[in-house]
Amino acid sequence: MHVRKKAGGRHIRLLPVLVLLAATLVIVAAGHGGTGTKQVAGAAKAQSGSGGGFGEVYKANPATLKKTLFNAKLLPKDKMARNIALAAYGRANKKVNQDLALKCWKNNGCKTGTGGKLTVAYVEGFGENVYRQISKMEFILQALTYPQIGKIIYTSAHSDPTQALTDFRAAIAQHVNVIVTYPDFGDAMLPVFKEATKAGIPVATYAWGYVSGPGTNYLTVVGEDTCRLGKAYAKVMNTQVRSGNIAFLGGFPGNPLSLSWQRCEQPALNPSIHVVANEPTNWDPSKVQSIVAGILARYPNIKGWSYEYGLGMAQGAFAAYKAAGIPFNAVLTLRTDDVGMGCAADKLHNPKLKVYYYTAGNSQIRVALTAGMMKLKGAKIPPQIVFPIQLQNQAKRDSCVKGYPQEASATSLVPLSLLHRMYPK
Repeated sequence: MHVRKKAGGRHIRLLPVLVLLAATLVIVAAGHGGTGTKQVAGAAKAQSGSGGGFGEVYKANPATLKKTLFNAKLLPKDKMARNIALAAYGRANKKVNQDLALKCWKNNGCKTGTGGKLTVAYVEGFGENVYRQISKMEFILQALTYPQIGKIIYTSAHSDPTQALTDFRAAIAQHVNVIVTYPDFGDAMLPVFKEATKAGIPVATYAWGYVSGPGTNYLTVVGEDTCRLGKAYAKVMNTQVRSGNIAFLGGFPGNPLSLSWQRCEQPALNPSIHVVANEPTNWDPSKVQSIVAGILARYPNIKGWSYEYGLGMAQGAFAAYKAAGIPFNAVLTLRTDDVGMGCAADKLHNPKLKVYYYTAGNSQIRVALTAGMMKLKGAKIPPQIVFPIQLQNQAKRDSCVKGYPQEASATSLVPLSLLHRMYPK
């Protein structure tokens, strides 16, 4: 699915400084309260949820939930889906060996040293961007909270659909116990999903990696309802743009994330708003730059852009506008809350650039893994684990969070200290 270079600077008007500072302190404190770090004093006592089963406790620290979801109440409505999410996010506060996690991340897998009999795999078609690499670390950290997991596997097919199928079949042949994935190539992945399911291996997708037949062809899909995301994008465009030309950007052609929000945003737009371009970018910032440049050459007065990958937009579109000599006066609706996107927007000091974003959702991969682990224990897993959507306004909630690497997202549950080791300055 997603993607991430450096940008800097921030400009905040005097009035919201105290509010933003307080919010930042909460976010950073929650970040330090992540895996293997200290909790904010007293925060560990406050828990959301209750009960447990299938090897899990259905409780999570509200500070953790607020950090990764914007609001601790933005949990799935379905009871079992909610319990799975609480169990997954509750594990985010368990202490794990961060040195081992970093080694595992760099080496694309490892033995955990616990002697556990289970092997879990994160198998994906495309992993060559920061979003996926942070998701990989979330997966590793979550796996390290399970002593029964003795081996962690990670593979990327480097954007090759044939290799993606081969990698999946290799994981099946190794008799892994759980597979988590994002299906970059959509329903083309169904044959291997079915093969894994037939072999008794739970397959869970995250970031709303929807392919046909969740609950039958594979275990479950985790994430926000991206059709609703598209409608939320449309609501912003209808109120902020009102009329004129806008453009859509997406990831790999046919990937389920882009398809879903685009199909639902377009019909929800005002009749006076025209989508004049819809281009795949493979979530590659350099490709974003060339595509945006081409669109601007034909339509220099684009009033809005909808896309998933915030930092990819910052790294590509900002350069394209600068090269074209066109002020970046547009409305952006984005899925990810990358720090670099917020900082790049702040640096422009342009009130005519309006940015709305959702949470990056890296931590959704934790929920996908926990769902698979619970399935091994006999739990009945819902075919969809759906999180509510709440877009944030960059002017009111700055995603340029001080102290975070430009490549990262402040809603990630990877501890800040570990993010700095992953992406040193």
